[in-house]
Amino acid sequence: MLKKLIAVLSLSVLLTACAAPAAPAEEPANEPVSVELPAPRSTEGDFSIDASAINQDNLDQYLGRDDVVYIDLRDYNDYAKKHFKNFEVIPFFAYIWNENAHTDESMVQIYGGALEEPVAVYTSSEAILNTIFPKDKTIFLMCQSGGRVAMMMNILEANGYDMDKIYNIGGLAQYTDSKYRDFITDTPEFIIDVNYTIEGETRN
Repeated sequence: MLKKLIAVLSLSVLLTACAAPAAPAEEPANEPVSVELPAPRSTEGDFSIDASAINQDNLDQYLGRDDVVYIDLRDYNDYAKKHFKNFEVIPFFAYIWNENAHTDESMVQIYGGALEEPVAVYTSSEAILNTIFPKDKTIFLMCQSGGRVAMMMNILEANGYDMDKIYNIGGLAQYTDSKYRDFITDTPEFIIDVNYTIEGETRN
């Protein structure tokens, strides 16, 4: 009798174990989804903000990417007062271009001449440009209203950049929507007095 009872209990335990629901499968980890970048502009060769595919309406979908270099072309004083977080400041008029920089030795910019045919001021101008604006990366450029960006893009095109990887995302003045509040540092009390120089380079 005892053996029969043990056998029945063992069978009951076995059947209960078989009927138990399987442990739920582990949920796959949520991988960050990168939105595919659109073509940079609606019209080939139009570097204005009006033709740009990324602007104040949708930039929030493309921030914080590892495959993008984010650059602000305004000067340091404006940048200190208000800027997008994680954007590097490269002052366009102070460091990159002045039409007279190649003839006026008091100027420090790396390029002079026309924007479409920039003249290298230093023997290392192209190397400096390639360091600041890496050719193997997608680059988002902004300034105050988008004008300096269009000028910068002419210089990049003249230096052989793949313009399908360069985006004019406009100017900070256009990013007034509240959805950008957490992405922007706003410190109007900061005033910076900057002396722009380039040292150790040989002029052409």
